[in-house]
Amino acid sequence: MSAVLKLVQAQQFHEQLEVGSETTARASHSLQAAFQYASPWQPTLARYVIERFSKKGAVVLDPLCATGTVGVESVLLNRSFIGCAQDHSLIKLARARLFPADLAEVALRLQFVNFKKPVDIRGYQDPFPHFFDADTFRELVNLKTSIRGSEDVAGGFINLIVASILHGHTTSHLSAYTSPSAALSPEAQTGLNRKRGEIPSYRAVAARVLKKAALLLRDGVPSVLQDPRNRREVFHAEPHAINQVSTGGVDLALVALNQPGMFQHGLQSWLRTWWLGVDLPAENREIVDIATWRGYANEVLVEMARVIRPGGRVVLRTGQGRLGAKSVKYRAEVEQVITDCLPKFWRVEGSISERYVDPSTNASTRPERSASSAGELLVLRRA
Repeated sequence: MSAVLKLVQAQQFHEQLEVGSETTARASHSLQAAFQYASPWQPTLARYVIERFSKKGAVVLDPLCATGTVGVESVLLNRSFIGCAQDHSLIKLARARLFPADLAEVALRLQFVNFKKPVDIRGYQDPFPHFFDADTFRELVNLKTSIRGSEDVAGGFINLIVASILHGHTTSHLSAYTSPSAALSPEAQTGLNRKRGEIPSYRAVAARVLKKAALLLRDGVPSVLQDPRNRREVFHAEPHAINQVSTGGVDLALVALNQPGMFQHGLQSWLRTWWLGVDLPAENREIVDIATWRGYANEVLVEMARVIRPGGRVVLRTGQGRLGAKSVKYRAEVEQVITDCLPKFWRVEGSISERYVDPSTNASTRPERSASSAGELLVLRRA
């Protein structure tokens, strides 16, 4: 989605953000087109928050950075960026997007790959035949071997591109018809193939990588993403224990806590972890009741209080979801946590409500229209 911003100013800082149905690609850099579903922050929303609540040169933190949407917007707006994630595949993808190669570098790197080199057929066994044609799998393995352990920008960016097309439901993807976001189990994929009467067909890897690279780089590589002096860091950490960040070292944090029934972080793809050569992420703690969620939110906000400078801000994306059988208004829960536990650290400065508008009818809908996507931004200022 793209965002059409309409501010309704009030003395106590309540604003409204009108969100239209135009594609995000029309309003953001083409690099943001990969993994749009993996982040609760649409690029236009992240850009608005960064411009509204920080200045050029500020340090922006995303403690649950997914694939780096907030990071790209931060650097494009001449801010420094720090991101962290608990999933090593997300870290690799976020770093690759923050340090993109250009199309010529991608094409040159692919020329040095022997895609037709024979591979050990024993590697092509369950579960791969349910997803890939044998020749597609051979080309994938040869490309993976060629860039394995590579620290160069082109290799990292190719990793991102392949991860984005590894499986999905169009011929631009490398697999048989399947979900683009979460890899199915081999049993489920077998059932889907049988239902569709489909056998995985050959998909040329190099051609699809180049096509996807051209789409992601349609707007070019911005100079700020090529300048090594611009700070862009992504590392492994939990949002309540970001030990790599110094006390008071951050000006603004964009935080979208995991909120059951609303949005969860991650890609949930065992095939992508295979491609990227990382282990599946450890299971997050299970949030089964509101008391557990409040404890989780409290821990994260305590850590944000440590890393945010006095006068800095946290912008929390909250909304309405379900926790078990109970409907939960997460904004109210956050405010209760602050009132009960953290009043000396945080004060609520204001809020920004998202409102959906259909440009074809110019009709608006309530934010609760979609519990999985609608949100409300709660702005907290560090005491």
